[in-house]
Amino acid sequence: MNRATWLSRAGVIAMVAGVAFGAAAQDAPQPGRPTKQAPVRKPPPATTPAGPATPAEPEQAAPKREEPEVGPYVTQTMPRDLMLRVHVRVNSDAPNEKITYRDPFTGETVNMPVIRPFEFQTLAMVFPLIPSTASSDPYPKDFKGQLRLNDLPADESPQFMTGYPGGIRLARFDANEKAQATTCRQVELTLEIPMRCYRTAYDEAGALLVRWPEGPWPKEAASVQSPQLYIETGVDATGTVRPYDDAVLKTAVARWLAEEKISDPRGVNPAALAKMLTGKVWGAFQPDREGMSFKRTGELSGVMLQPPAYSLESGRGSTHDMAVLLAAVLRSVGLPTRVVVGYDVGPGDEKYMKRNKANELRSWVEFCLYNEDKNTINWVPIDIARLRASSSRPMPLTRLWKHFGTSDELNSVTPFAFHFHPPTDVVSYGWPGFWGWFVTPKPPENAEQAIRFTAMVMPSRGGQPPRDPKKKDETTIAPTRGY
Repeated sequence: MNRATWLSRAGVIAMVAGVAFGAAAQDAPQPGRPTKQAPVRKPPPATTPAGPATPAEPEQAAPKREEPEVGPYVTQTMPRDLMLRVHVRVNSDAPNEKITYRDPFTGETVNMPVIRPFEFQTLAMVFPLIPSTASSDPYPKDFKGQLRLNDLPADESPQFMTGYPGGIRLARFDANEKAQATTCRQVELTLEIPMRCYRTAYDEAGALLVRWPEGPWPKEAASVQSPQLYIETGVDATGTVRPYDDAVLKTAVARWLAEEKISDPRGVNPAALAKMLTGKVWGAFQPDREGMSFKRTGELSGVMLQPPAYSLESGRGSTHDMAVLLAAVLRSVGLPTRVVVGYDVGPGDEKYMKRNKANELRSWVEFCLYNEDKNTINWVPIDIARLRASSSRPMPLTRLWKHFGTSDELNSVTPFAFHFHPPTDVVSYGWPGFWGWFVTPKPPENAEQAIRFTAMVMPSRGGQPPRDPKKKDETTIAPTRGY
């Protein structure tokens, strides 16, 4: 089957409302590619952080449809129960004050920042907890976490804030609920996130028969269509979140569609459109860096990201930039798409994240395949970094692509985030590191963050076989406090 025939068979004309993303504010300064990421600043939170806004009820609500079932187009095999451990450490930093440290063995000296205590009344730290992905199911009842201040326990019973895009929850840990002034120099958050991970198999022939929905997307899919930080918006030099200028992205997508003689992207089945655009990104981008920011001690401090337009213009960046670019492209044509970030355990277990080891942070995307007729939904994983590593030139569309839907590696990768920065009004420092905090009366102006990941096979419960995370009674979460 040649390329034209494949696209012809895949094409089904359907009328569906499109959503425009990332519209640039022409008068506003645009975020560029800073050499060092400014702290993410959003409107200051109230003493109690505001939860997500509740949308107004429509005057005439449409009949409610049942939540879709999981579809047959992505199946899971070779399950593996893994425990992801996350450790976030934040130290208040006085950048104008330095102390000289001399190595007694080499005689070399280095200027280190002085760590000064900061005073606060209330402090709340958040970290994302994601729902099921194409390759994972969480064990939420086995989740554990602890917030520590100055190496002393502060909170081990988080609240779970809900209502965020993609169905994520934010685990929120609080200190000083009575608003008493506290002096602190180090804050630590430790988390244990258990999950079952799978290899995935993709039924492309069946997926190519699924048309665009004529009605609305399911709630979970529709929620990811709102603008997202580091995909449609970025942080300028002052730390303010602004829309990216999407002119370069729109021009590239229009050119790619014209090359395939596609006048309307909704004239091609979603699965075919996603594969074609993936091929275009595959051929237009060359990863040339790891995209990670490390502290002087070698600890990870954040993920370095550049705007999708810069990735297109330069054709260079990290594998994380490549995933962000693909997500921006697919979202621009109306396909609900989310970036997934996971920790690659690699062939062994209990490995610490260090720069010279095989285990690493990985980013890929999942697009929504919604069969409206059968009311089923699948999130189809696309590991664009692995596709690019397999060949510098895209393979023909008529061939099955390993890492497009099908992957024999994802049962060794623990997904933990759909965002690089939490989707709420929190502050972090330097490049995004998945966490954020609310601090009153105000957060420290400067701080150093360090993030460490480890993973291991989940131990059995007294010789009992692992529970099934897909069973409803295994995934029920206790009522949340406050949200």
